[in-house]
Amino acid sequence: MRAMDNTPYKQKDLLSAEDVASYLGVGPITVYRWCKEGRLPCIKLGKHWRIRREALEDFLKQHERPAKLSEELRSFLNTLPAHIAIVDSSGTIVAVNRAWRDFAASNGAIVSKVVEGTNYFKVCDSATGDQSEYAAAFAEGIHSVFSGQREEFEMVYPCHSLTEARWFVGRVMPFTSGSSPRAVVIHENITEREQMKQQLKHLGHKLELHGMKPRGLTNQ
Repeated sequence: MRAMDNTPYKQKDLLSAEDVASYLGVGPITVYRWCKEGRLPCIKLGKHWRIRREALEDFLKQHERPAKLSEELRSFLNTLPAHIAIVDSSGTIVAVNRAWRDFAASNGAIVSKVVEGTNYFKVCDSATGDQSEYAAAFAEGIHSVFSGQREEFEMVYPCHSLTEARWFVGRVMPFTSGSSPRAVVIHENITEREQMKQQLKHLGHKLELHGMKPRGLTNQ
């Protein structure tokens, strides 16, 4: 984090990261990241970092204030089983639901790197191995929704773990929040559906070997 100069200040003019986070409607981790990146100047008092009101005002003049999500909407998102995030046009994650956090934690991800304040496009760009191709295609799909090229975007992709084969469908839909464009990113586990499709396809091939030509099965 970048320290500011030693200009005299008053204690009442200093805000904690939690104060700034509450005011802007983002998580404290996001504020700490802004400080670390030098986007929001801060000073260190002992073990604590503080933001001057003047620095926050300058920051808001240069950056649009993040749109707050109502507590009612946040609570509703947390009731949904799908993994949901809301991102802005730059790719920055504005909010995630409980299922998103739980999936990240249960799959060995560093949760702080996939929640509010993280750039989702950078997460996709950093994907490696077999998943990198799908991550790049999904990021491009998000861009296409923000650009207006598509009204919505949907993609089925594999997301296998060390112990099981899994498939997900990712969807992107525009989301109106004040004057800033947002998008809802939804990832839903469709493993059972994909396994059924594979079983039907296998059955179709078996029947063909016995001289039967079932309609539709081999095209699933």
